[in-house]
Amino acid sequence: MTKDEALEAMISGKKVRHQYYSPEEYVFINSQSEFETEEGCKHGGMFDEFWSIYQKWEDGWEIFEEQTI
Repeated sequence: MTKDEALEAMISGKKVRHQYYSPEEYVFINSQSEFETEEGCKHGGMFDEFWSIYQKWEDGWEIFEEQTI
């Protein structure tokens, strides 16, 4: 999925990951409208450096599926 599609998925409550992330890594939008990683690291909103600069990939995004063992 594209970066824009990933953003829409997060806005609708999904967790997303990029193909270059390790399998357990993901990002989502928390209840304060901040980007948050699986480790609980919080970043600013859509125009923050985290999403606008560091997450530079325009495609290769996917919905994160929890692994059950």
